[in-house]
Amino acid sequence: MDYLTNTLGVEANIESWEGAERLPYYLINRYNFKKVFLDGIACLFMKPKGELETLTAIKKHITNVRKAEALPVVLELSGITARRRKSLIEARIPFVSPEIQIYLPFLGVSLNERYTSVKILSETLMPSSQLLFFYYLCQNEPELYTSEIADILGFSAMQISRAVKQLTALSLVSSRKDGVRKVIYSQESRSELFERAKQNLLNPVRKRVYAECRTLPSGLPFAGYSALSELTMLGDSQIETFAFFGKASDLIATDTLVDDSKQVEVEIWRYDPLLLSRHSGVIDTLSLIASLPTDDDERVEQSIDRLLKTLWGVDCG
Repeated sequence: MDYLTNTLGVEANIESWEGAERLPYYLINRYNFKKVFLDGIACLFMKPKGELETLTAIKKHITNVRKAEALPVVLELSGITARRRKSLIEARIPFVSPEIQIYLPFLGVSLNERYTSVKILSETLMPSSQLLFFYYLCQNEPELYTSEIADILGFSAMQISRAVKQLTALSLVSSRKDGVRKVIYSQESRSELFERAKQNLLNPVRKRVYAECRTLPSGLPFAGYSALSELTMLGDSQIETFAFFGKASDLIATDTLVDDSKQVEVEIWRYDPLLLSRHSGVIDTLSLIASLPTDDDERVEQSIDRLLKTLWGVDCG
């Protein structure tokens, strides 16, 4: 099951399945069975001993297997044609074909090789990975349960698993199992982890646009240098900057600053800038730092340094 672990970031544990004894002989003769736990979720893998039969026959076989044990049944295939793949997906029959496709609708997963190679192997953090990492740094706890973090951040089981996989692959955290629950931890200090992760951080700002104040949605938090000014002694920025999490088309905005007496800068974010914020009306400290452009202004660098010292010493802001 290494391909599932490597591709999805889930822990796959295999057990022998005693229920096979309750199956008709023709099924035992046609398939090998095993019980698999994917991050604690049980299912049955059914691998054909010979060529795969017709779709109608497969449906009948799966129905009979589920009579022996009411668990999701997954076809384990060494190869699959495009036509067969299409028919299985249309019938919502779960299957796994290494290096080709993984279709597990009971987990909300439909991934092919091209998709996962882009998402999993990148050294730049995914939005979910960055949020998980920043949340871990904010808590000042040596160990955290990923299931609890997923609930707080609104992540699916797949999102949290892939985020943990990327963070562990980059050696930013380690993970282990506590019973059926997954724990992330690190022996390094929060400041050491953040410094080492700087080269991997994702700029959470997707795009910058300009809009008139009167057209802005209410409640947008300060971002950019405006946020830095709110959190430190840095003077007011030349133009107010706000963060927006949504579609650019939802804003009445332009790519050009025409009148700084009427317009403000709006950063369109890749993730919710208020998820980790503990200061009303301001984005969270770590995401702010990740969003700021490289700046040679000594005042800005000093402000960031003071902000981080406060963060590591007292609280996450």
